Amino acid sequence: MMSQRELPDPFHVVATALGCSRSSLSSDSSMYRDHGWDSFGHVSIIKALEEAYGICISDDEIEKYTSMSAINRLYEEIRGI
Repeated sequence: MMSQRELPDPFHVVATALGCSRSSLSSDSSMYRDHGWDSFGHVSIIKALEEAYGICISDDEIEKYTSMSAINRLYEEIRGI
């Protein structure tokens, strides 16, 4: 697993996956509300999170991460916060 310093910012990971700017996302951003975050965009986000953090998100967990607040919680869990 990566060291804490190497973990990319979750906002950057999501922005890159959606092809939008980092500054256009907030903690309130979520699926079907923002920046092309539709079902296709969500698959891109999940793949990007798996690659960025070296994790595997199961099919059962995919629907947990439909908001930036949930993705931030995942990031904090990975960092051990």
